[in-house]
Amino acid sequence: MVIGKINFPIYATFILLSLLLASIYIGINLYKNGIEKNKIGYFITLITSYAIFGGIILSKALINDGGLSSYAGAISVIIGAFIYEKLDPNDNNLYMKYSIISLPLIYGISKIGCFFAGCCYGIPYNGILSVTYTNGLNIPLFPIQLLESIVFIILFLILNKLKNKYDKYIIEITIISASIIKLLLDFLRYSHIYKMISKNQIISLVFIIVSIILIIKRNFKK
Repeated sequence: MVIGKINFPIYATFILLSLLLASIYIGINLYKNGIEKNKIGYFITLITSYAIFGGIILSKALINDGGLSSYAGAISVIIGAFIYEKLDPNDNNLYMKYSIISLPLIYGISKIGCFFAGCCYGIPYNGILSVTYTNGLNIPLFPIQLLESIVFIILFLILNKLKNKYDKYIIEITIISASIIKLLLDFLRYSHIYKMISKNQIISLVFIIVSIILIIKRNFKK
């Protein structure tokens, strides 16, 4: 995005903003749950490093256009939280819990960057709020990035409200709900045209199935 004569990296800015807000959210909640400040600092450093560098590396395996995959970033965050919990175990999986709840926030904020950068755009659409990228397809498109941003930020707010009431299953609830929403909204992406099912939708189904299996396994043990 060019502001005046300056080429402003709007996409990268919103990704970094999303990680900053998520880090603040995770840090505050870990502190409220009695985690020491130095451990919080170590964890946030680890998790953001995994989100950025792990996301870039995994994106190359998941997509071929040089862009970033949201699922690559999510998987990297989960791996980072899993590793840290092995180093500093606790009874309530706090590191994993708040990292996963923060994922819809990260995704929702970063999609604003997608909207301004003109990537991950929607299907052809002539209705209200349609957007045209003159340096791209140059046709009216559905603003799927903004819809995803609104929906996932609302999802984050809802999950944050439910995190104590459904503490036992909040990790699985977050993964399942976010994956279902992403699966459905993917139908409105331009990249889904002429496809029965996209790579994002396949990954969404895998996340949903694995989460359901974990819930069943946990109840079966009881």
